[in-house]
Amino acid sequence: MATLIETDGRSRVVLPGHPNEKFLVIEQSDGSLLLQPAVVVSAAQAEYEHDPELRDLLDRAMASKTVTRRRTRR
Repeated sequence: MATLIETDGRSRVVLPGHPNEKFLVIEQSDGSLLLQPAVVVSAAQAEYEHDPELRDLLDRAMASKTVTRRRTRR
């Protein structure tokens, strides 16, 4: 099944059935476009997810009884 997609004046595209999703667009050498589903995370989150030593350090810090969080009610 093929779907015709047209860009608007600002090069935007609507993908039916995919509301509010993010994709990486890779332009192939033949001019075709490949869309890959994407998730955007902050640099700090990416570092946390890929560094077991950092995760361990932060987990131990959060478990420490000397760490407190003050929350003010609004």
